[in-house]
Amino acid sequence: MVTPLPEDARPDDPRWAIAYLELAHGLVMAGAKAKLIELLTNMRHRQVTEIYMALRGISPPAGPTMPTNPRYFAQRGRDTSEAWIIQCAIFLTYYEHMSRIAPMPLHRGWLLLASFNSYLSLTAYPDESSATKRLDINQAYGLLTFSGFLNVNANAALLRKQCPTCLIKYPILAKHQGNPQSCPLCAMKANHRRLSTQARPAAKHRFSRSELK
Repeated sequence: MVTPLPEDARPDDPRWAIAYLELAHGLVMAGAKAKLIELLTNMRHRQVTEIYMALRGISPPAGPTMPTNPRYFAQRGRDTSEAWIIQCAIFLTYYEHMSRIAPMPLHRGWLLLASFNSYLSLTAYPDESSATKRLDINQAYGLLTFSGFLNVNANAALLRKQCPTCLIKYPILAKHQGNPQSCPLCAMKANHRRLSTQARPAAKHRFSRSELK
């Protein structure tokens, strides 16, 4: 997708018709749900279905466009690990940078897709079987929604906190009770150091036993 779409570009304006079609095509190829594409392009469900069938040979995925709880993106739990929170942090950083590439405000759908494609390029793994779980485009939209699309005046459910040690900006709950939400990257590094320290004595013990044989 090449043509940046200004925030005030209307889908019924002939000057932006091709740009909106490009946006719809990009969202379809990224796996966006029908409701999300309809919301961002003002297309009818029938149009979205036709584009899905033409480009991918399948019907558009149904269901809600986003998770219902912001904790899914920020608070460690059964479905939320440090690695997942880091993925969210990476995507938000790309969205922040992409929103500054033009002197005028850009369309949210265009920013979503451009940021998501850049995020996928950065986080690609040579061996997908061992890859860390990544956001899909519907989850990315949910993350942005809970983050108020990084608008400081949005009264968002998710904020960002910058770690003074590694400088990563990671999402935190705006209304969090209990212990402060620590940096996920520093937590992962500390865990790796701990596991490495534990592994060294075990390896030394195995080596010593092999010498006795």
